[in-house]
Formats: sequence, structure tokens, C-alpha cells
Amino acid sequence: MIMKRKFLPFCCCNILTLVILLTANTPARAQYDSFFGHESWEYATGIYPITGTADYDPYLLSCLTNIYHFTSSDTVTIDGELYYNSSAEGWWTCPVKLREDTMLGRLYALIEGKEFLVCDMSLESGDTFNLPALFYNFTPEDTIRLVVDSVTFVNSKKVIHLSVVVSSEAAWYDAWYYFPFSDLTLEGVRVFPLRFMEGIGSMLGIIPPYKLGESLFCLTKDDTLYYMTHPDIGCWQVYVNVPDYPEQAMTIFPNPADNLITIRFETEEEVRGIVYIRDNLGRVCSQTEISKPSVVLNISNLPSGIYMLTFIDAKNRKISKKIVKK
Repeated sequence: MIMKRKFLPFCCCNILTLVILLTANTPARAQYDSFFGHESWEYATGIYPITGTADYDPYLLSCLTNIYHFTSSDTVTIDGELYYNSSAEGWWTCPVKLREDTMLGRLYALIEGKEFLVCDMSLESGDTFNLPALFYNFTPEDTIRLVVDSVTFVNSKKVIHLSVVVSSEAAWYDAWYYFPFSDLTLEGVRVFPLRFMEGIGSMLGIIPPYKLGESLFCLTKDDTLYYMTHPDIGCWQVYVNVPDYPEQAMTIFPNPADNLITIRFETEEEVRGIVYIRDNLGRVCSQTEISKPSVVLNISNLPSGIYMLTFIDAKNRKISKKIVKK
């Protein structure tokens, strides 16, 4: 019996070849990191900057903190778009609803019946972004113009670096009024840089400059701290700062380390709190609850590099030290 060979039609071969070539030449893209958590997410933002006053304290950068809490079950549909409702607590909160465009990586805020684009991860170097400047009697045309200085990637996540375009005396005043922290540093780290970060959003908070403006302190997803602007600020600011642990109260060894580090506290007080390890962009790589003066942590899963280890106790007292992973 003669076996007949089967051939694919010529057009099918061409299509298969094209698909193979396209696949081979297309770099693998990392999975998109949503601004939101699966079940819940919470933003801590600071308002009422006190720089330049007699009460200035570099570790107390805002008098008040607002907390905006969202859950995946609390939603509303408006004009065909799905928004998440916020429940807020703090000294001066503004009701806000959020929606996300996952195709373009855009975050929209619905405030007092008006929708504003507050974060856009599709921007590239040289692009401009009109940040809504919401005064008491604002209009949608009130904006502050930002320009993208550069775009970087950290652990495959996109980071957009922006600066304020100052073209007049009025624009300079707006820049000073809304971004008083933009050049402030703690231990050489810019505290409130103007940037958009994938999976986090805008460093200016979820609400564009509104009344006195807000800046992002922390983002928590599904009850896990996901991002912290700076450990010396923490996630909660009040009028009176809480004294931090003395520098010598915590030792870490070995440092640099390969896989294990030991954290030891020299204090007569009860040690109870959370240890956070953050990368150089503020993303929280791990958090561990501790309740004894000596604990061993496994850091084998961290890529080689420099990290910030921060301990925050139940009284919101903080101590931070750099660690090096070999």
C-alpha cells in the first residue's frame, strides 16, 4: 500500500512561519502589576506640609495623615465604567472613587462627580502629563504641566520620572505650593520624587493636588505592606513626632550576608513589631512580625543588592539600617 504524504496548504505554511518569526523576535513581557490588590488595598497619604516653619522636623514631614481603604466588593458602575468606592479616615479626607485601565496602565479618580487621570504608565521619555490642580473652585482646565525626564525599569516594573514645567511666575508658585517636598532628602534619598510607578501609582497620592495636596506615604495590598516612601517617615504622621529607637538598639549581622541575617535588640523593653525589608524604590520585599529580642531572617530569595531594613514597633517607633545581600 502506498502511503500518501499530506501537505499543509501554502498559505497555512506562510502563516505558521510568520507566527514563529514574530514570536521569536518578541521579547517576553512581565505580567502587568495592577495598582489594586485582589481583595483590598489601602493608601496612606500625608497632608499639611510643615517645611520652612519653626516646627520643621525632617522626620515629621506632614502634620496629618489620611487613609483611603478600598475593597474589591465595594463598587459602583457609572456611565458603563466600574469604580471602586473608598472609605476614608483621617483629618481631611476627600471622597474618591477609583477605576483602572489595565490595557494602558492608567488610574482615574472620580472626585465630586468629575473624573481625572491621576497616573499614566503608558508615558515615555519626553511626553507631557497635565496633572489636575484642584482648587476649591476648580475647573477641569486647572492643571500643572509635568514632563517625563526618563523611564527606567526596576525588577521588570516600569518607573516614570517627571519634573514640573515652570514657564511663568504663576507656574513657579504652583510648583512650590504643590510640591514642597520634591527636593527634600533624608540620608541622600529623595523623599517625594515626582514619579509614577507600576503597581503603585503616583507619588502624589491617589488624589491630585486638592486643597492643600497629598503625598503618598504607604500602599498596602491585601493586608500586606507593599510600598513605603521612606522608613523614617513611616505610614502615619501626627502633630507630635514619636521618638525613634536609638541607633545602637538594633544590630544586624552578618552584613553583608548570603542567606541568613540575625537581628538583635539591646533593650530592656518588650520587643514587638514588624520588620520590613525594602528595595531602593521603596517596594516592600518582605515583612516579618517579631516578638523577641533576637530573630533570624532568611533573605536567600532576595537578588544581590542594597536594601533598607526597618523595624516599627506597636508605638510607631522606628529604626532603620541598610543591609547588603551578596
